[in-house]
Amino acid sequence: MKTVLITGSSRGIGRGLALAFAKAGYAVAINCIEQTDKAQAVIKEARAQGATDIDVFPADIRHSDQASALVETVAKRWGRLDVLINNAGITRDRTILKMTDEEWTDVLSVNLTGAFWCLRAAAQVMIRQGGGSILNVASIMGFRGGFGNANYSVSKAGLVALTKSAARELGRFEIRVNAVLPGFHETDMSAPLPADRRQKLLAEHPLGRSTRLNDLAAMAIAIVENTSVSGQVYNVDSRIVGG
Repeated sequence: MKTVLITGSSRGIGRGLALAFAKAGYAVAINCIEQTDKAQAVIKEARAQGATDIDVFPADIRHSDQASALVETVAKRWGRLDVLINNAGITRDRTILKMTDEEWTDVLSVNLTGAFWCLRAAAQVMIRQGGGSILNVASIMGFRGGFGNANYSVSKAGLVALTKSAARELGRFEIRVNAVLPGFHETDMSAPLPADRRQKLLAEHPLGRSTRLNDLAAMAIAIVENTSVSGQVYNVDSRIVGG
């Protein structure tokens, strides 16, 4: 049985990915900072769908020691780690002139630095076992930038660069590193957006709607299981990058 660790997977996109990978037959490691009721609810739903190997592994990935321990614990639990999905992310939206030091560093520490800690630890495990797959959940904002979310946009642009750099370095170990731009979803993260901004976002989509979560999950599974691609960024969205 293949094993996947999904950071930030007790809610939102991470939750959807966890359920999809469990349904696809993976052993799933759910990660959140604490073992919350939401994480247990994901486990309950996955087991109702027939999943047998799914558990919660609390860790704060902002700290390198916790990120390393998380990866090693998951690998020890199932004997290997086939897939890491760096999904954990936060927003602290504010314009540049008003943004506080903490709002800048908080977003970068979770979205980019935490992802690096997990990627580095996972790579060490995957080298020992002869290969694996890493998928970074980036954002179209990493290409386009955004008004009032420079911290988030920079963190996601950094994830894209990390994806390409890691793919170059780790390919010799049969470790594939790719990124996905998941599109706009109605999640806890997007809930604070005012209605007018939400409508503006949806108006940018040629299809008139954002990505369906089941389509994103199917694409994520296809990417990590494709043994011939690495260093690629997949836009699972009808918005046009650079448009």
